[in-house]
Amino acid sequence: MKNIFITTALLLVLGSCRKSSYTSVPDAAYLRVFNSLLYTVDVTNKDQPQPFLAMIIDPGYDKSGLITSGKILGDFLDKRAPYAQPYPANAGNTDYKNTEYPGSAKVPVGPILNGINLASWAQVPSGRHRIVFYTRPVSPTPFFSLDDRDRKSLLIDTTVDLTSGEIYTMEVLQKNMSTQLPLPVSLYIRQEQFARTAFDDKTLYVNFYNLSAEGYAAANGSPLTTQNYYNASNRTVGVGDTMLLYYNLYNNDLPYPYVDGNKGDINLIPGYNNVWLGSVIRSQTAGVAPYYGIPMFADVDTTGGVLSREWQLFILMAPGMTPLPGQVPTPGGLASASNLLAAIGCSNVANDGKYSTTPAGRRSVPRPDATTQLASCWLPNLIRYTASGMHRQQSFATISSIEIINGRMYMMSVQRTYPPPTF
Repeated sequence: MKNIFITTALLLVLGSCRKSSYTSVPDAAYLRVFNSLLYTVDVTNKDQPQPFLAMIIDPGYDKSGLITSGKILGDFLDKRAPYAQPYPANAGNTDYKNTEYPGSAKVPVGPILNGINLASWAQVPSGRHRIVFYTRPVSPTPFFSLDDRDRKSLLIDTTVDLTSGEIYTMEVLQKNMSTQLPLPVSLYIRQEQFARTAFDDKTLYVNFYNLSAEGYAAANGSPLTTQNYYNASNRTVGVGDTMLLYYNLYNNDLPYPYVDGNKGDINLIPGYNNVWLGSVIRSQTAGVAPYYGIPMFADVDTTGGVLSREWQLFILMAPGMTPLPGQVPTPGGLASASNLLAAIGCSNVANDGKYSTTPAGRRSVPRPDATTQLASCWLPNLIRYTASGMHRQQSFATISSIEIINGRMYMMSVQRTYPPPTF
């Protein structure tokens, strides 16, 4: 596969968001990095360093062993956002914190490769590299300007091989539920395959990973309070280590962009109730999960393929459990979620991972009645909406990964290019 390099301004999909790449790295690989550590430092683990990181590729050290340089620096890595969008969400960010790398870093970014925009991946030299992560103070001071004592908290030190033209997603994860300090962590690297796979433009594609720490589900399997399910967020229970996966499709999602207080419907699309997909098994080893195809126009279409308003519900059930026909299996629905049963609603109510800003808005998630919950957590719709051609709003299918990490759900999406607006 030939590499395609873009050396001028790179047009991003979705609206007016842009990020520019003025140079290219010869024989580049493409890298995106997330800080997926979720713990909070409090009185019970006050000696644990804050999960605020700096990544250094090919570091340099002085004679005393103090890190003093690096060929590539990914600084100010804060905890990741619930939704990693198909374009650089941190572009133009004025806050020093980054929810991913490259984020707002001014570095050469990926090209449009086989019709997929890689502007959320940084160009890095291919080959063998030493990669280290340090915990650092939460401050706007750049890593190499910190005092010596603040550049000594080494978290990860490893060597990786990056192949030219390949796409990598890298995450720092909690390895297990040990209480020793510092907490055990691991570096997870996935070589993505979406740029070399044939995808249909009118089909939604999604795969699933459970990257939770070993033992998390067993220690965190009790249902959350009902109030959690009135709030549209990506938080849920500890999902079991092996789960069966089904999906439902509904019509009439809340309009995009989401407005606080809008109500969503729960009308099942005929033929799309508890459709079997496969299994989700907890693992932090490398490997790409299979993509499942879901029709973007499953409901009757009166727009000529322009606008789909469907939304998706993914149901996770422990082996031995069987989904029943209908909307929700138990009184109260997913308010009774546990490590045996959970569901992920993918709807515009998630507000591109920003969720609602008012209590009334948070309570407007789609549900059958005032107390019954369809989902135990919420992520954005797998469909993206933007202006294109002569249409002020048009539906476009994404290729997405949903990751389950220690009671949180995350989505990362990429999108194919599309014609710009002509009006």
